[in-house]
This record gives sequence, C-alpha cells and structure tokens, in this order.
Amino acid sequence: MPIGPHNKLKLYADACIPRCIIEELRAVGLPVEAATEIGNATQPDENILQQAKKLHKILLTMDRDFWDDRKHLLQKGPGVIFVDIPPDQATKAIDGLARFYTLFAKHYPLDWWESMKARVTESGFVLKFHAWEGKIKEEEFRLTDNGKLITRAIK
Repeated sequence: MPIGPHNKLKLYADACIPRCIIEELRAVGLPVEAATEIGNATQPDENILQQAKKLHKILLTMDRDFWDDRKHLLQKGPGVIFVDIPPDQATKAIDGLARFYTLFAKHYPLDWWESMKARVTESGFVLKFHAWEGKIKEEEFRLTDNGKLITRAIK
C-alpha cells in the first residue's frame, strides 16, 4: 500500500441497490450517492457507468451485466463493485459488503480503482483487474468457517 493520504471509497449506487443498503453504508460513514435520488433511476447501464466516472465514484450495483466484460469493458470503467446477492437478501448483502470493506476496500485508494471490478458474495469476493503484463487477472478471496482468509487465482 502506498504511504500518504488518498481518497477513500466513494460510491455511486445504481437503481437496483435497495434503499436499506444505501442507508446502512451511509450510517457507517461511507459516502454514497444514489441514482434514484438524483433522477437517474431509469438510465441505461452505459449512462449509469459514465455518471459514476464523471462523479469520480465507484459504481455499486447488483446488476450482473456490469461484471460481464463483453458488455462493460474493464478498462473503460470507473471501478465496479457488483454485489452478487439477490436484492431481497439485503442483510446478507450488507454482511458481504462489510467483509469486503474491512478486508480490502477501506485499504485500497480510490484513485487505484479505475479498470477494476469486484464481485462481492456472502463468503468473500473476487477482484478482476489488469495485471502489470497487460492480462486480465481474477483473484478470489474467501473466509473459511474458522475465520481464515484464503485466496486463489482464478485466471
């Protein structure tokens, strides 16, 4: 990790993020701007992604399309956190986001998020990014039942 001050995580929540998740994130001090609050709830995916980039915020979504690099290229994004938990399971989503934030996101500067995607699940997360040799890499991080964090390369 670099030493010195960096911008911390700032989120732009698309319309599929339940209000209770946005409120919980705000309650713990994370800045979250919601597409539904600024009249962007019905915008197409590409507009939502561009709005996040314009605002210098990471897109928070439950829309699987944002994880698909054929639909939304990794190198064009402002950074995406895809919560891979159904919206009707908000408590599990909040728990997954809390783990992800504690183990990774709070330590990772905002200015490093460009061209990175994270897929958050109940038990861990996957990071997708461009490696130094130019290839796209995926790394999985998962908590075991006894609380140990394990990692493995996916590709």
